[in-house]
Amino acid sequence: MAPALDCSLPVETQRPNGNKHLEPRKTLPARWYRDEKVFQLEKRAIFSKLWLLASYTSRFEKPGDYISGNYVYDYFIIRDRDDHYQAFHNVCRHRAFPVITKYSGSSLVVGCKYHGWSYNTRGDLVKAPKFENVPGFDKTENGLFKVHTHVTPQGFIFLNFDASPNPVPFEEHFGQLPSEWTGFNSDDYEYSYSWQARGDYNWKTLMDGYQECYHCTIGHPGFAKSLDLNEYRVTPLTNAARHEVPNATSRQDSEAAPVDTGVTVTDVMWYTMRTVPISATQTRMEYDVFKRKSVQDHDLRDYMKFYEQVEQEDFDLCTATQRGLNSGVYSKGIPYEVPSVYFAHDVCHGRT
Repeated sequence: MAPALDCSLPVETQRPNGNKHLEPRKTLPARWYRDEKVFQLEKRAIFSKLWLLASYTSRFEKPGDYISGNYVYDYFIIRDRDDHYQAFHNVCRHRAFPVITKYSGSSLVVGCKYHGWSYNTRGDLVKAPKFENVPGFDKTENGLFKVHTHVTPQGFIFLNFDASPNPVPFEEHFGQLPSEWTGFNSDDYEYSYSWQARGDYNWKTLMDGYQECYHCTIGHPGFAKSLDLNEYRVTPLTNAARHEVPNATSRQDSEAAPVDTGVTVTDVMWYTMRTVPISATQTRMEYDVFKRKSVQDHDLRDYMKFYEQVEQEDFDLCTATQRGLNSGVYSKGIPYEVPSVYFAHDVCHGRT
């Protein structure tokens, strides 16, 4: 049974003097940001059930190209002979050794480097040395463990680690989110570079702040000067949120992304930020940058300094916040009155 959460809407209470008082809604309990048991529950109830943005079709040039990663589970994505995108748990069916040991590569047959079991791009076992005469052994029953995939028209590759054959449909899970990207043509962009950072904070510590710009004036002074924060809007969608600034210049951005990921799009580049949980108090931040094909590399790096600074500021804010969450002094707080913060909490509440 999941620990009880107090994520209720504001409630009316009565003070000792008889006057009625509206109690504000509270944040998630602090222990949900540091308790390893809660994290294990989130792995099963959230990260094993949600559709997670993992990669992009533009990273795969030909059949056999693959990329490995970790989103609570080790996985790899490979482009098969029919130009479809397959994903599998990175676990050999023989003795659980990783099938893929590099971040990226290309091979129409991937082989485990422990005992030589090999698989094709559909995950079928094609070679198991010296198992030809093992009684009862059937190669067709020993293919790789499949991970559900969904590819959007923009080339975003989403994964779902649900062990059941029928996970929640992508369209049902995200509702109107795909329509937020209809005006975005990824063919106008090309992959440029990536970077990672390991943060000593819970994944929700980052995503809570990401759902509001209440902190922007103090926490992001450069960002605050670049636009009118009074016009900044965060709108909850279905398991996602839209960030936008009406009438923004090319420096400003629009975003439409799931609760664990940010997708920022401008006329110069687009980039993604993924929060990958490692433990209750550690998160790996992964960033992938794609530039418009007409933009020169040196111009992109100058342009991205602004966004990298904002990401570093968030990183530092979350690191310091987590120390307070770990202290045992803070129990619950009062979030800024924005539906997007409540939406992020409700995702955790509803699924755990």
